[in-house]
Amino acid sequence: SDERPTKLTKLEIVEEPENEQYEFETFVRCWGCSGARLDIVPEDVQRVVHAVLHAVEASKGSEIKAWAEEVTACSHFEGLTQAPAADFSSEALHQCSMCDKRDNLWMCLSCGHAGCGRKQYDGSGGNNHAIAHFEQTGHRVSVKLGTITPEGTADAYCYACDDNKLNPHLAQHLQAFGISVTAQQKTEKSIAELQLDYNLKFDFSMTTADGTQLQPVAGPGLTGLRNLGNSCYLASVMQCVLGIDRFRDRYFPSAADHFLACSQLHPAQCMLCQLHKLANGLWSGRYAVLETEDGKTQHQRGISPAHFKAMVARDHPEFASMRQQDAFEFLQHLNKQIDIAERSVEGGALNPTSVFDFTTEERLQCTKCNRVRYTTQKSSLLSLPVAKRPLTAVEGAPQEFEPVQLAESFGMMTANETVDGYMCPACEQPTTAVKSTRFATFPKVLAVQVRRFEFVNWVPQKLEIPVQVPQGPIELGAYRGQGLQPGEEALPETDDQLPADAQPEPVDESVVAQLESMGFPRVRCIKAVKKTGNTGAEPAMNWIFEHMDDPDIDAPDSEPQGMAAAADPAAVEQLMAMGFPQAR
Repeated sequence: SDERPTKLTKLEIVEEPENEQYEFETFVRCWGCSGARLDIVPEDVQRVVHAVLHAVEASKGSEIKAWAEEVTACSHFEGLTQAPAADFSSEALHQCSMCDKRDNLWMCLSCGHAGCGRKQYDGSGGNNHAIAHFEQTGHRVSVKLGTITPEGTADAYCYACDDNKLNPHLAQHLQAFGISVTAQQKTEKSIAELQLDYNLKFDFSMTTADGTQLQPVAGPGLTGLRNLGNSCYLASVMQCVLGIDRFRDRYFPSAADHFLACSQLHPAQCMLCQLHKLANGLWSGRYAVLETEDGKTQHQRGISPAHFKAMVARDHPEFASMRQQDAFEFLQHLNKQIDIAERSVEGGALNPTSVFDFTTEERLQCTKCNRVRYTTQKSSLLSLPVAKRPLTAVEGAPQEFEPVQLAESFGMMTANETVDGYMCPACEQPTTAVKSTRFATFPKVLAVQVRRFEFVNWVPQKLEIPVQVPQGPIELGAYRGQGLQPGEEALPETDDQLPADAQPEPVDESVVAQLESMGFPRVRCIKAVKKTGNTGAEPAMNWIFEHMDDPDIDAPDSEPQGMAAAADPAAVEQLMAMGFPQAR
């Protein structure tokens, strides 16, 4: 027919059966009989073989969770009226009631009718007989045969909602047709599994934004990382980090030596083993080999960083999940994990994260007496503000913003900030102060986050603000502090100020900046970061919410270190065994 096909509102992904692509031979061997092949297999062994062949491996289960859409229940499964058709027979469920299709079958939970799935745009798939049954009878809910498991799960669909749904009463609904859930075996891939296969096969990253095809590359330092499911943040960070010479030189050349000398019983639980392994995989070139198919050069397969991800995210509930994450937060977490692991090797002398270390200088000046105070803060990552200048909104289109130069964000970071109610130790009364932050020292590698987000009802919303970064060198000399200058008079030291060697461990200013961008007062941000031990923005934010009603939530944390409770000697000894200095 030359008629234009009707618009597709649902696209069904249909698996291409492997038995149509390959020939399979399955048999059982008895290793107690020197591997003899069994011609007659006991029935209980047959059931075990069937379960093994159709089981979903653990890694695939995690990937399915990452890619699958969130499926919820609907009211149409509640109080369902069920009346099996007069000609209903469980034997008839192996074939569509209206054609000869024997796969991708959907059973109506109202009458037991078995119908095939939707027809695809290219003519493949089913013949629309399941949805035709709904249109003729109004029976709204169905279950996909072949996806029913003994645990009571299966693909379910509501035609009234026109979406995949969760059936919380599946066992009860099937029992009305004399079908026992516990006796079922899964024989077909679920919609989530088919979507996973489709997504993993899809060539996400082989073209640029303008559609230009990327050229296959191979060789040392050109090894790709395979997507584990929403793991782009990990792949991008690790490619950048292990591309830094200090990290490469630390973990690549000595990988074989570490594998031989490592005392960890389980290498999968050794952070250094996983770092050496990943560096070796990326830089050896063994896994960056171009493949050919039908005489055409294909892209390399790359390596899967599954063990590394499991190790680095072991104690972090967010990074251990398969959800999308923030690359900057992952870099913070990664640096902390490497720092802890490296303390056991020559006291941390080989720790490559030092390439990120720098010091900021904060200048505070009282506007009444004009005296100044300079303080320094150690940091390793920089979080920059960004100017938000919306362009004229177009109805129905996402909000667009005016491009921002990176230099403008550096200027905002180092700009003067007014501090009202400052208690000047020289004037001995509340005054107004001016504060500014600049670099005291620069790192070898400056890791920068531009805060392109805002919080709406405490939910972060990303702002699509283009940040233009110069292609050549970036001059940062204008943002460097100079310390106390001739003619400047320093503010007197307060009585409760601690000596330099007794100062508590500094807070992570990048985390403080993130919290401040959410609208929290700086005092609360600093206190939260201290209380949560510099473990990141999320724990600090949770601490603020939990202590919002504390009467001293906005009181500066100025307790002298000498007033802290005496440390438990046993606990100190345990921490020192992990590589921490005694003073810390």
